[in-house]
Amino acid sequence: MKKGLACLLAVLMLLSFAACTGGTPTDPDNTTEETTAVGEGTLKLAYSKTDTLDPYTCTTETNLQLLRLVFEGLYLPDRTYQPVPVIAESAIMNGTEIHVTLGQVKFSDGSALTATDVVAAFNSAKAAPAYMQRLANVTQANVAAPNIVAFTLEAADPYALSCLDFPVAKMQDDALIGTGRYRIENSGDAVYLVANTQRTGFAPVIQTVMLVPVRDNTTLGRSLEIGNTAFYYDDLSSGRYLRLNAQMREIGINSLVFVGFNAETEALQPAAVRQAITLAVDRRNVVAAAFQGHARETDTPFNPDWYALGVKESAPADGPAAAKALLAETEIVPAETELSVLVNAENGFKLETARLVVQALESLGFKTVLKDYSAEEFNEVFELGSYDLYIGEIRLTANMDLSPLLSPAGAAAIGLSADGKAAQRYAQMLAGDCELMDFVNTFAEDPPFLPLCYRNAVVAYTNAMEGDFTACEGDVFADIESWRYK
Repeated sequence: MKKGLACLLAVLMLLSFAACTGGTPTDPDNTTEETTAVGEGTLKLAYSKTDTLDPYTCTTETNLQLLRLVFEGLYLPDRTYQPVPVIAESAIMNGTEIHVTLGQVKFSDGSALTATDVVAAFNSAKAAPAYMQRLANVTQANVAAPNIVAFTLEAADPYALSCLDFPVAKMQDDALIGTGRYRIENSGDAVYLVANTQRTGFAPVIQTVMLVPVRDNTTLGRSLEIGNTAFYYDDLSSGRYLRLNAQMREIGINSLVFVGFNAETEALQPAAVRQAITLAVDRRNVVAAAFQGHARETDTPFNPDWYALGVKESAPADGPAAAKALLAETEIVPAETELSVLVNAENGFKLETARLVVQALESLGFKTVLKDYSAEEFNEVFELGSYDLYIGEIRLTANMDLSPLLSPAGAAAIGLSADGKAAQRYAQMLAGDCELMDFVNTFAEDPPFLPLCYRNAVVAYTNAMEGDFTACEGDVFADIESWRYK
């Protein structure tokens, strides 16, 4: 329990920090506000100079997104999180073993990609801050043949290929090179991306990209508006939406917003009570009012865009009436029961969500207390367990791994028991002993938490540019080949 609590507090502190800072370190010695505007034929993209351009050590969202142009993975999850082969040609999955056959791919220096390169990259990515979570279930990688890599999983996972998107890089002449669409070039203090001529099928209109140092997310938006850079990405983790004078698009991301239940609260222990609260909360209103439309509602713990989910069913229209009927079957008397809702008040989206949850509880007759605290106070109160419900969020990996929420040792699974019905069913689903919808139904019968929605992110392009603009979470530069200036 203590280990799980410590993990969750680390996650919550990280989320709270992102809410305050926008997630990008400041760079007081570099600014883009006095530089020359974008010139025709040269694309300018922002990067954090205080962070590294090493894919295994960088941590800022700005650089991680940018490096997808230079380094590729075996697979790339598309907008439905289905794994699309990139470096890989095919794969055979058998229980906890995955054999991936590589395509005929070259690094930017013309050398051929081998299984040895992939194994070395895996070992680096396994310890990298940005990739260790998605590779947690992959215990090792070995060379099975010059063009075949054998991966071993700790537990069976039919969706594991979506996690094999770690960057493959190798050291060449004291620099890391990749197989991606561009390669890194340095000219004095200036850093450029130049189209990789070794990559087949890539013929961009814009051959050269200049990297412009920026300070933080606020600087990114300003930089785009005044023409110093041409692109902007914001995952909206701050809880604020910044309107820009630019072409803006929204993309779905795999960040689940949920209501967590305190397992020590006696009134919440009956499954019927948690079912009733689940029915009473209007997710559609949460998306429209609290998140201002920058999210997608979900009736299951899974991302509604996920290809494996199939047909999506909406919550019943008579939710409030059904909720009251469920409560009537329990020994809980709402009018005699007070429930508190804990939220980080520094995040506007979540604060409004908490208010809507409070309204739903009051509609069921409960007395309520809204504990809207600062990020620091939120963490302190959470550690003390002085709450009944809380507004949480977690970024899931592309294989929709719910173990952080369902495992007693998971980062967001405080108070869960190892014999929970949902957790047992989930393990059976991964092992192939039941269908995905069997788990979804079990989860609905005994919900360990209340899934609300999956957040969106925003991408923006300078008004001087045109292109297909088909970004997705897996690759915000998915359509860069078509980018051109008007």
